[in-house]
Amino acid sequence: MRVSAPTLRLFLRRTSALATIAAVTASLSPARAQEEGEMISLDTVTITGSRSPERISEIPNTITVVDEATVTEGARAGLSLKDILGQEVPAFDPGSRGTRTNYGQNLRGRSALVLIDGVSLNSARAISRQLDSIDPFNIARIEVLSGATSLYGGNASGGIINIITKKGRDARPGLHGEVLAGAGSGFNTNQDRDLNGAAAITYNDETWDMRISAAGADTEAFFDGSGDMLVPDITQTSTQWNTSIDLFANLGLQIDANQRLELTTQYYDSRQDSPYGLFFGVNYSGLRGRPEDIEIRDGYESDVDPATLRKMVTANYSNEDFLGQQLILQGFWRSEKLDFNPFPDSSGRFFSASSQETDFYGYKAAVVTEPFERLKVTFGTDGDIDDFSASQTIFDPTLSAATGAMQLEDFATIGRYPGIKVSTLSGFVQASYDATDWLTISGGYRHQYAKTEIDDFVGVTQQAAVALGLALGADTIPGGTVDYSADLFNIGATIDVGAGSQVYGNFSQGFELPDPAKYYGQGNYGFAAGRYVLLSSVNVEDSALGAIKTDSYEIGYRYGDETINAQIAGYYSLSDKTIVYDRTSLLISLQDEERRVYGVEGKIDAKLPYGFDAGVIGHYVRTEVDNDGDWQAASVTDASTPTLGGHIGWSNEVFKVALKGQHIFDYEDDDGLELEGYTLFDLIGGYKFVDADVTVNFGVLNLFDKDYTTIWGQRAKIFYGAYASEEVFDYKGRGRTFTVSMAKEF
Repeated sequence: MRVSAPTLRLFLRRTSALATIAAVTASLSPARAQEEGEMISLDTVTITGSRSPERISEIPNTITVVDEATVTEGARAGLSLKDILGQEVPAFDPGSRGTRTNYGQNLRGRSALVLIDGVSLNSARAISRQLDSIDPFNIARIEVLSGATSLYGGNASGGIINIITKKGRDARPGLHGEVLAGAGSGFNTNQDRDLNGAAAITYNDETWDMRISAAGADTEAFFDGSGDMLVPDITQTSTQWNTSIDLFANLGLQIDANQRLELTTQYYDSRQDSPYGLFFGVNYSGLRGRPEDIEIRDGYESDVDPATLRKMVTANYSNEDFLGQQLILQGFWRSEKLDFNPFPDSSGRFFSASSQETDFYGYKAAVVTEPFERLKVTFGTDGDIDDFSASQTIFDPTLSAATGAMQLEDFATIGRYPGIKVSTLSGFVQASYDATDWLTISGGYRHQYAKTEIDDFVGVTQQAAVALGLALGADTIPGGTVDYSADLFNIGATIDVGAGSQVYGNFSQGFELPDPAKYYGQGNYGFAAGRYVLLSSVNVEDSALGAIKTDSYEIGYRYGDETINAQIAGYYSLSDKTIVYDRTSLLISLQDEERRVYGVEGKIDAKLPYGFDAGVIGHYVRTEVDNDGDWQAASVTDASTPTLGGHIGWSNEVFKVALKGQHIFDYEDDDGLELEGYTLFDLIGGYKFVDADVTVNFGVLNLFDKDYTTIWGQRAKIFYGAYASEEVFDYKGRGRTFTVSMAKEF
């Protein structure tokens, strides 16, 4: 199923028309741990810390819960999901606004495992689009666990971001509906406009419940703080000239007092169709010594446009009395296709665009038991298969060169990366013991086995030469199979020191398999008799890719009452290997150099007199690599930068307004490369018309019209500077943008 862009735009326009008779109401909060407007307390129940429901006060880790109200207010003011998380989670790096990618948005300086209802959005390829995955309209809350964890297996060396979706079981009894529509603009030209819309139906009784929703957005041009149209991001792509739709459905059956069955499905389609592109000069003169020839032009057409297409099905079964224990089962399937922007070949002879497909499916099973008073044990097993393939479309080289890459027609299709299949099987046990009324001790163990199968592959450059008629053939780089296993441990404790205060500490291990697609399939070739002859290669037999294991330590303090909610934690993590990127080939190697990340994260929110509230959020982080005993600042391409932010707001029964600010500090690595920090402010708010049960939300993003280059734009100039002048990759942030939205529940 693929929905065309005109169809999506028609859907959004019709939904916007509904806004003339409907408007925003309070959200339906599934699994609501607190009433809207109240602060997250230590008694808030989460599932992310231990794989089974627990109160925050029982978890010896830093847990941040971004509730539905916060997600809703930010989204209706025009913020993306990654922007909201960057503002609310201390150790999660700020997002680069307007970009599709969340590359470099680390959690405590390392990669995060992103989940939807416990199902991983990460894959064998280290593609950073996990947060281009769901419309915020369908999110109930987000639970973030900072620091490496052994409980969820691979790719969680920085922590876990678990997106919990809205469910029918948490809606009001009976049949209800909800509609939403909004718009935004920076008022630069008539092409500077955003539309968004959504609708949902819920039903809930003692036996059946369901929620069915459709949400979408449509954007046109973005403009920077100087009023200039943003340079198209031809690397990881942006969300300007983009149309998205998120179709979501959840059906639940309460079989009896103890048993529940639940089915969730999602279809998510986000794709760009821009009439503007970068003109590279006739015969690519802009890439051949005349960078001044490169400019933004109208009339761009391509057979491949950037897109994220994801389909997912999840089935859950729970039994509260299975042989006297609690049984939790989950089966899942996720399929996605990612298309990227056309990009010049390193030789400057042609343009091409890559497409990557993943099928991910598996199960999770856990049993929760309390064999003794005060002792809770969760044990189980996980298994999944990740099947990845990638292709590359080469565009007609004659037409592309003559039009400066403004007209791109499909000419040939070749392989982009070797096919990869990763199969994992794991077993785990986690225990929590209330030793006293003030001391809880927890610990656990996970054994994870992974098998990686790599297909035979011909180097991309050699494939391209054959497709273009420049060679008769090329030798194949052999594939193969390699096994990995890891034993991961965690132990921690929480101490209730009274008066709403807790101290906690833990040690936990993480496991990560670097991107095999960017490691294998590299070869050195010679040319003889019209064909490429393989001289040497990176292959499984000669140089199997090693796994990275991370040891993580933290100690923290948290406090909560009706007025103040605060937490602060210091952490230190050490891994045994370091990933190194080649800025010319964009491939990776793995070096036996230790990498450490340490820092302090903190957050405090306070309710003040007369309806005011305020908060401060901050993260100091340092990432270093061991170079022959000398700890050096890690590369700016993937190291996190310190941040400081906060907000001040005022509210009463019907009106709410808040000013939010965030500063990203400068960062310089040992190679002298720099990231230039910046400060952004947003004003967001809402007014509820009580009699009509209608609320209007509004926002002014980038309040002071800051003209700046996003963190991703600065990194892209470093990553891709070998391909073209830096100006091509100078992706700036959007200037001042005004938004308004309305919705209504029925």
